[in-house]
Amino acid sequence: MVKIGITGSIGAGKSFLGERLRERGFQVLDADRKVHELYHDSKELRAELAEFFGDACLTPTGVNSALIADKIFADASAREKLEQIVYPHLTVAVKKFFDDTSHKACNEIAVGQPLKFVEAALFSRAPELVKMLDEIWIVDAPEKVRLQRLIARGLSENDAARRIQNQRGACAPELFLGKIIRTLVNDGVRSRLESQVETLLNEHR
Repeated sequence: MVKIGITGSIGAGKSFLGERLRERGFQVLDADRKVHELYHDSKELRAELAEFFGDACLTPTGVNSALIADKIFADASAREKLEQIVYPHLTVAVKKFFDDTSHKACNEIAVGQPLKFVEAALFSRAPELVKMLDEIWIVDAPEKVRLQRLIARGLSENDAARRIQNQRGACAPELFLGKIIRTLVNDGVRSRLESQVETLLNEHR
């Protein structure tokens, strides 16, 4: 099995790529979604978050994202602590995903090697997770395009710019030494992205 990480700066379109791969029958774990599941389901994680951020950071269905976001944008050390709390739990979940053979991916018929994907924004901040990966597919897009996409999602221009700035450099290829790096450009032309995906998949046939 080839284990592939999909990453990219906010607004670049990594989730869009993940959906296109799912449509083709590939198993793609959305790490952000998995973290939100853990926020709801993991008693250990919830206890660790409450110990650091206070009980107010928890809700019956997960966490108070706005409260945590305010804290981590205001204090870099709070962001680092959040990552130290969350990423070990996420790493365990990703390992289970890769180890799970109960669902045979239909892509094993379509390509020569079975492929599994995990989609995440900040692999560079989770080195133990990166160690599991064989390849990193980095989705990129011009900053102006990413800003427009975030505003279209409902963010203010200032908030969108702040989020882009917070992740600047977090997906640079040089952060993933020893991994096969592929870069896909998602500038808004769907056919162009799909052509790039097809080229990469053909390499595994």
